[in-house]
Amino acid sequence: MTWSGLPICLPLLLLLLLIGSTASQQLNISALPSGGPTPTSIVLKQSQNTFVQWVLSLLPQRPAVATETATVATLSSSATAPTETPAESTTTTTQAPTTTRKATTPAPPTLSPPRNCSDCVCGVANIQKRIVGGQETEVHQYPWVAMLLYGGRFYCAGSLLNDQFLLTASHCVYGFRKERISVRLLEHDRKMSHLQKIDRKVSEVITHPKYNARNYDNDIAIIKLDEPVEFNEVLHPVCMPTPGRSFKGETGVVTGWGAIKVGGPTSDTLQEVQVPILSQDDCRKSRYGNKITDNMLCGGYDEGGKDSCQGDSGGPLHIVPNGTREFQIAGVVSWGEGCAKAGYPGVYARVNRYGTWIKNLTKQACLCHQETKKIK
Repeated sequence: MTWSGLPICLPLLLLLLLIGSTASQQLNISALPSGGPTPTSIVLKQSQNTFVQWVLSLLPQRPAVATETATVATLSSSATAPTETPAESTTTTTQAPTTTRKATTPAPPTLSPPRNCSDCVCGVANIQKRIVGGQETEVHQYPWVAMLLYGGRFYCAGSLLNDQFLLTASHCVYGFRKERISVRLLEHDRKMSHLQKIDRKVSEVITHPKYNARNYDNDIAIIKLDEPVEFNEVLHPVCMPTPGRSFKGETGVVTGWGAIKVGGPTSDTLQEVQVPILSQDDCRKSRYGNKITDNMLCGGYDEGGKDSCQGDSGGPLHIVPNGTREFQIAGVVSWGEGCAKAGYPGVYARVNRYGTWIKNLTKQACLCHQETKKIK
């Protein structure tokens, strides 16, 4: 099937249309009149708050009203203006919620002696057959793709970087209680029981210190599992992207359990879709204009038709360098206008802008090496 979707944070909120919520009207940020009375920054900030409320509404028993109000107030007061400093700066410009760690906290020390790490290779899909055009993946084809659950309900995705840490979007964890977030690996069909699936609790959530809830700049976060996972012939992590590479003109592969159309239900099975990656200039020539920062990456067709969508937030956008079978995580599904709309490509956090930040925070984990041999 064709996977028409948008990159995600905002799309999740479009589900509110099904229940007549007027809050979903705040998501149409790119369609707002340029001279309208509501500043775009306010709309985006409200969208982050609405995302939190939407996830809470999924729970069988929602927290007390007073607790929810406090969470939203924290989000509203902690959003910061865009910054000109580099993405990997450690200067704290945002007041992090209680479930995140401030940038001034020292990086975790290297274990001494280190754990007995097994030899493993990152980024190799578990099947060489490629599915093109937005269809279901093979079972465990992308074993590093993780499902995030809040109170036991699926709401976002992430990518396994090593045996103890995942990468996801800040908007998927910002303002949420880490005690209610859990991670599921080796899931494929949400309606079927898989003996191989692995569930972990979350011991720590680290949002990027410069995450901006008003424009989704630096929409990237790290999740630490409560206990490491063990790699085997099925389970292995994704590879980190090549530093400094723009990925312009390359083909991106997005995976997730998100909706296959705007306002539709999320998918039961893991899906994939291929999209061309745009240059920054071309992305800014889209209808987004200057909303696109250097920390963002765009992927999609001018005519639309293929994209990520609501429910795909936090999941990976992969690229495979020529002559290899190595899947690198080039982007994290972040936001967009609608799903697969013409003139509105999917927007992702550009992962290779955060290499040093990620390495410093995950140095205690067991890493898998990249495959050195080339393929014909």
